[in-house]
Amino acid sequence: MSHSVTGVRHRLLLLRWLAGFLLLCFLATGAAEAASKVKVTEAGFTLSDDVYRLDASLDIQLPPKARRAIADGLTLRLDYEVEISRVRRFMIDDGVASLEQSYEINFHALSQRYLLRNLNTGEQEDYGTLDLALERLARVEQLPVFDAALLEPHRPYDVRLRAVLDMSAVPDALQWMLFWADDWSAESEWYVWSLQL
Repeated sequence: MSHSVTGVRHRLLLLRWLAGFLLLCFLATGAAEAASKVKVTEAGFTLSDDVYRLDASLDIQLPPKARRAIADGLTLRLDYEVEISRVRRFMIDDGVASLEQSYEINFHALSQRYLLRNLNTGEQEDYGTLDLALERLARVEQLPVFDAALLEPHRPYDVRLRAVLDMSAVPDALQWMLFWADDWSAESEWYVWSLQL
């Protein structure tokens, strides 16, 4: 009799462990689906008028809750961070130049438009949908990065680019939302390429 009770207890314990494991898997999957993602898919320089200009593309993915939060007043900020360094054989690479290009997307309730603003220049564009604003944000074309005179000829250089997505800026009236909201901020891996003059 005690042997069968022990067997039942072991089965119940195993079932509880299995249920707990499945719950953790479900929660982990839900957390992964609730996360924002940003990835640099392509980047390179062109030289024009003695200035190196950046062309880059991103893949930006926002979960539905983050999209709703933007429509409710949360600001999406994206920084493009560019670094160039001279490659040296026996010493640490020498930093030559760095640049941060910043953008914000806000929803303007009165006009029902998504405003995309370049924080470096103050230029602003508006879009009818968040997807259109994100599509534009994910493309950089001919962005002046640095003067060609900064680089020495016949030297190898490494260039690194990453994108940092910050979704923590919110108007004072909506500060309470950050307490309850998930953190939808994200950053890409560094995208690295070589530049040989």
